[in-house]
Amino acid sequence: MAIKGKYPESTPLYAAFLSAGAIAAIAVFAVVMNMNADKLVTDTFDGVATTTTTAAVQEAPEGYVPDKELSEEMKDAAIELLASNYEVLKLYFITGMDHKDEPYGNAPEDGYYTADNSKYNSLAQLEQLVDSTFVKEQAQAIKENSLGYGPIYKERDGGELGIIQNFTPMPYEISWDNPKFEIDPVSDDECIIDVTLHNRADDAEVKLKGEIVKTEDGWRLKTILY
Repeated sequence: MAIKGKYPESTPLYAAFLSAGAIAAIAVFAVVMNMNADKLVTDTFDGVATTTTTAAVQEAPEGYVPDKELSEEMKDAAIELLASNYEVLKLYFITGMDHKDEPYGNAPEDGYYTADNSKYNSLAQLEQLVDSTFVKEQAQAIKENSLGYGPIYKERDGGELGIIQNFTPMPYEISWDNPKFEIDPVSDDECIIDVTLHNRADDAEVKLKGEIVKTEDGWRLKTILY
């Protein structure tokens, strides 16, 4: 049985979610984890206040419990990867990028317009984002066929970043404003993430579950969360 991390209460943490149009939106992550901390008890003896520490009495936890340093590492990785997941979700699934028109309004001969984006101007930049967020299999699937009709982006003949001519955003009604998540460590190199989002229409909660794993290149999400 996995034991959740060692944090005393919901802690506000901040991750920058940058849109495809380079508009920054700050999302607050509340990491909700359980902690059986020592209690501070104040007694008064002869008018002098004394503070002593008494250990909380509890049953020993079952299953895997990471040490404090690893818990912090998992928490930090979760924050970074969820922010990157949202960025990839926008770029490859639900928003895409603006593009420059071809001369005389013609359709592009190679099927890709030149992307018009102040943050990303090369295919290498985009692929580095994807590769640093997901395990290799998931990263490859996103780069090569995220929406089922081939690569969304490619390098055009002149070296410019191109976006596919017929990019059609995936319908998506979930808001990533003020998400919350819990981490549930499984082992030294595996951790479950439970994310709470909201539906844009009625603000109903939407629950997502993902898993991060520690690879030779660092922590990565096993699948994209949407």
